Amino acid sequence: MNPDLRRLLFTLVGNSLIAAFLTALGVGAGWAINLLISQCIGLSIFSTCTFAGKRLPAGPRRLAGMVVAVPVGVVIGLALGISLSGVGWVHWPTVAWQAVAIGVTIGVMGSGFFYLRERNLALIAEVQQRENRRLEAEKRSIEAQLKMLQAQIEPHFLFNSLANVSALIAVDTALAARLLDALIRYLRASLSHTRADGGTLNDEVALLSAYLDVLKIRMGERLAYVFDIPPELGALPLPPMILQPLVENAVRHGLEPKVAGGTLRISARREGGRLLIQVADDGLGFDDAPGEGIGLANIRARLAALFGTEGRLSLSSKVGAGVTAIVEIPA
Repeated sequence: MNPDLRRLLFTLVGNSLIAAFLTALGVGAGWAINLLISQCIGLSIFSTCTFAGKRLPAGPRRLAGMVVAVPVGVVIGLALGISLSGVGWVHWPTVAWQAVAIGVTIGVMGSGFFYLRERNLALIAEVQQRENRRLEAEKRSIEAQLKMLQAQIEPHFLFNSLANVSALIAVDTALAARLLDALIRYLRASLSHTRADGGTLNDEVALLSAYLDVLKIRMGERLAYVFDIPPELGALPLPPMILQPLVENAVRHGLEPKVAGGTLRISARREGGRLLIQVADDGLGFDDAPGEGIGLANIRARLAALFGTEGRLSLSSKVGAGVTAIVEIPA
């Protein structure tokens, strides 16, 4: 409900209660006259206070305006009420001034209440705006850290891949060409990710596919990977560079050190209004709690900045059975 309409309804009800209270005490000129006078005074105070509240800036000037608006509203309302009642000023009972005094007192209290309430709401809104600005600044900071992390990852990956291309040219030109083609696809997808503020699950799969193609040529039969992504989930939004650090960790720490290599499986499902993406490997694993490296900490910070408590990253592992990472976001 509109705040002004809500205040108007409260004012009408309050005026009626004041009239009933005064009539019960035997004050005034009867229920009908008391109700008319009470409504005129109350609505006049409401109008003058609303005018002052909307015209004057927040702070001492508005408060002073509200204080002045109350007696002005009383004078206008009393004059209007007596004129409409037909009683006339000459015949206005002296005792009725008690009603005016009570009405003014309650009017001042009501105006003060609404002023303080609106001031409190304004302060809450200001605090919320500051919090939103802080979160936005934090989000920009995390995105900047992401780009720095990506800038650190890509040269290392690029130099290793180019070194492999150089070594393969002399012994297997076809394989060298495949590796160079996969590297070009990865860099093209990576460049699009760097320039985009958002992306989809399909975009991330395209990047990871090119990335794993490069690693597959380097590791040969020691690396196998499977994407299990239902087509209907591909268009769902997914922030860039959420999954790549998980895939890189799985290969670097789980599969590459393992003599026989292993399989990496990236799967996704929708469950209860949430998108769950799983990155699982059957590499070396570990028996203690998963570490908090830069990549994992960055993912958790980004999920928190983008989705609050709705974004989560969980990891589980067992020696010899690999590591499973699950990213959960609203969908």
